[in-house]
Amino acid sequence: MSLNEVMIKRQVQSLERNLMGIFHLIKGKYDEFRELCRVFNPERGYSTTTVREIRDRYKEISAKFNDAKALQQLLRSKYKGIAQVDPQKNREMEELYYMYKKDYRYFEQNQTEWEQKIARGGDVPQHLLAHIKAIYQKSSSLPSLILCFHGNSSLLKKIKSRIKMGSRDLCEEKEGRSWFFLAGIKPLDGAVLRSKLLETLFQGLNGGVKGVIFRVSGGMESKGEEVLKDMHQALVEVNDGDIIVL
Repeated sequence: MSLNEVMIKRQVQSLERNLMGIFHLIKGKYDEFRELCRVFNPERGYSTTTVREIRDRYKEISAKFNDAKALQQLLRSKYKGIAQVDPQKNREMEELYYMYKKDYRYFEQNQTEWEQKIARGGDVPQHLLAHIKAIYQKSSSLPSLILCFHGNSSLLKKIKSRIKMGSRDLCEEKEGRSWFFLAGIKPLDGAVLRSKLLETLFQGLNGGVKGVIFRVSGGMESKGEEVLKDMHQALVEVNDGDIIVL
């Protein structure tokens, strides 16, 4: 075997190793990718973090598939007769490609339907929204709080029992969430408010509920729906047993 033939053989072996490395990487990441795409909660959709992670991972995997196809094409064309063709591995690579594509389409369909649902206001508590608009049409600068909690029904009932409701206040339950509008409450510092609410509302619940609070200083007659949608989406990112103040 000439030196040139030896060099060519080593080049082919290097390309084959690269191709095999890509195959094992793609195969090793599939199960986790599939889990991410399949974790969809009809009540709260995908978290924004999960959406970003799925899209980034699919972009990364698609680039790896392109690299693999380029290597396969190079081995078939330039090194035909020298490269060791493994039909089984080629079929597995193609199957993996369609499996990733199928799971990503499943994710895209759910995410699109979820975004359309939010855009239609399907998850905004309409009675609460109407109440807030009516209140602020009369008192545009009224300070107040809007609270949203998510958890099982028995824990949400405990939360409700711990909140003293006034004549202008309202509670609406919708799709596993409890929404409250509490009028006339002066806005506190966010950290102080969070601490007080955790102490008074979440005591003894063992992390089974999470919440989002919005401090209102006025102007809700026009932006109420936007605020409720933002709260609805923000709640997805909150850890169980915690409260964030917007």
